[in-house]
Order: sequence, then C-alpha cells, then structure tokens
Amino acid sequence: MTESGSHKPVLVVGGGVAGLIAALDLAALGREVELVDSAPRLGGQVAKLDKIYPGDHCAFCPLWTEIKRVEENENIRIYLTSNVTTINPEPEGYTVTITGEPGWIDESLCVFCGRCRDICPEQAIRPLWEHASPPSFFIDKTQCTQCGTCPAVCPTDAIDTRRPSVYVVLSVADIVWATGFREADLTPLAEFGYGSHRDIMTSLEFEKWTAESGPNQGRILRRSDKQPPRSIAFIQCAGARDLRLLPYCSGVCCMHALKQAQWVKRRSPEIDCTIFYTDLRTIGRDYYDYGLKSLHMATGVNLVRARPGFIRPMPDGSALALNYEDTEAQKIRLERFDLVVLNGNLRPSLVPSSPGAPAPVALDGDGFVDRAGDDVSRFACGFSREPADIAEAVLHASSSVMQCVTREKGRG
Repeated sequence: MTESGSHKPVLVVGGGVAGLIAALDLAALGREVELVDSAPRLGGQVAKLDKIYPGDHCAFCPLWTEIKRVEENENIRIYLTSNVTTINPEPEGYTVTITGEPGWIDESLCVFCGRCRDICPEQAIRPLWEHASPPSFFIDKTQCTQCGTCPAVCPTDAIDTRRPSVYVVLSVADIVWATGFREADLTPLAEFGYGSHRDIMTSLEFEKWTAESGPNQGRILRRSDKQPPRSIAFIQCAGARDLRLLPYCSGVCCMHALKQAQWVKRRSPEIDCTIFYTDLRTIGRDYYDYGLKSLHMATGVNLVRARPGFIRPMPDGSALALNYEDTEAQKIRLERFDLVVLNGNLRPSLVPSSPGAPAPVALDGDGFVDRAGDDVSRFACGFSREPADIAEAVLHASSSVMQCVTREKGRG
C-alpha cells in the first residue's frame, strides 16, 4: 500500500458503473474505499441493459470485469443493501452512519431449488440476478408479508425473515456520490396511458422484456398475449422536459430509443418501428452516425417529429391507439400500434420516494447533487451530478477522484 493508504478511507456511495470506476481509481492510488450500494448486487442500472450503444456489444461483459476487480480488491470494502443515513462533519472528514438491511435469504446456503419462489403467495421471491454466480434468490421486502411459508420449505434453512438491520459507523476523509438514476412514475401524466394496458412499457421495462438474458431470450413479444407485435411506437420525452414531472432533458433517451429500435429490426425486420421525438439529441460523430444507421436498416426506422396527445387501449384491448400532432406535416393523426415504449422518465436516485423525506446530501431543484450546496456535496459523478450516459459517468468518476485526492493533499 502506498503512503496515502495511511489516510482515512473515502466513501463511495453507489455501486453502478460510476461508483465502480471511482472505487477502482481510488484503490489504484493506494486509498482505502468504503463502497455502499442500496441494491443486493453491484452493477447499477447498466446491469439491467441488454446492449450498449454505440458499439452494440453486450452490457454485461465489460461490467462483470469491473465488478470482479472491485470484489477482489483488498483496498475496497463493500456494503450491499445499505444506505447512508447520517453524515456529521469532523475536523478532517466526516463521521458516517451506514444502515444495512441484510437479505432474508443467505446466499451461501441457498441451493437455488426454487421451492420458496414457487410457494410464495405474493410472488416476492425471485433470482438475485441472472448473472449471479452461484445463483441465489432474494426476497423483495416491499412485497413480502412475512407469512412464514417460505422458511418452512427451505431445505437448507437459508431463509430468516427476522434478521435485524445492521448499523456501521465510519470515519471517512471524503464522499463521492455515484447514486445513478431510477425511473419516475408516469402514472400521473394521463396522456401516456401508463398502467392502462400491459403493452405500454417504460424503456427499462422493454429492455428487460426483450433482453437476450431476459424472460423471452431476445424475442420481441407483446406482454399481453406473448405474440409478436406488428408495430412498436417509441415515445420520447415521456415525462422529461415537462414542468409537471422532470423539467430537464434526460440526456440518454434519444440514443436509447435508437438502440432499442435497431435491435428490434435486427431480430424481427418485419416489425414496424416508429420513434416519436421532440428533437433528436445525438451529440458527437459516433452517436450521430449511430442515429443515421437506424434509417438505413432493412425497411428502416420511422422518425416522426411529434408529441402524443393521448395513448389509450383500443376498445377490445387488442392494440393501442396513439393520437398525435405531426408537427412537420401540421396534421393531427390517429394510428394503431401493438406496443408502446415510453422513454425519458429518468430522475436521480437520491430524490426521496416519499414527499418530505430527507436526502442524505444537498440537492438542487431538479434532484441532482448540489455541488455548490455544502462541502459534503462537492464530489458527484454520473447521473447523481447531471444526466449522463456510461461514457460521461466514467469521466465524471475519474475526475471526481482526482479532485478528491488533490483536495486532501491541500489539507495535508
């Protein structure tokens, strides 16, 4: 360990791609790292993606390498299913309390037999992660009623729903925020019809539904009847750039929709794909070329500059009606689609789920870490700082680490 290893550790909050890179960069400089994530596994939102633009390669392969490097690094300690609950300043750093919620299924004892999942009346038990090795189940505590049926059928006594919370108090030099994003609820925006039909999905739901490692092994199907759709509408800025929900551009959604439409056309060229956009934001040569490629694929991807007025199920439930204004043709149109994907409802994860609940760090008016708010909010990267894709999040992470280390040298 280098001389800087005598310093206090640095706390990295968030185990997605930005948090992983920040932790590895700090460890490479000889610093000890405390890595905290609220999820039961590392990887963040990138772990839920099927492919990554603009290279169109598997999202899991490079991510898995970084996860293993973090797990095997002796300078990094990992706290999963944990959250930062208190932060108190001290002369050279902070005292931080981490509250951990241990999983109710012991992964070391789980043999993945599936008996608990099959008997659960609330369907609260599911695989920890499709890439987990060895595989294991976990219990979604938000759905579990603690009815007691699953512990009784577990052959290895791996299930204990009475495990208490665990509290850890740490003294750290600095905090790097890399908490990523989550999807905002679109139900209040009635025009999108979210929740009114199973074939109206968010982009992340569609990503999981069509992933090669997902439930349909990459096949493009409707959720309602498991049949291939004839047409798919991708709705951009669903909830974004909208003063009722998210007043900012989510940054990644144009490229995300282009990627999803391309992969639909690759797997099922006969499916008509239409992207309804406000304006396409494909910044940079590679991203712009990626967008052009969508137009040159077999039968192409239709791009329509329009905003939907409403999306509703047809009276017989067989399809979805989309009413929109074609702003280029200056006409109101009503069309039928078999599946609708809503894209744009991404908000920082640090925004409290319940109104009035405190956030662990100062946030600006849009819910991003307010880096000018106070000293503890200085180092933020990825979507906790501003809308950012994977490449930007990685740059933010390395930049935050260098700023953090530079500041500590100034302290010394």
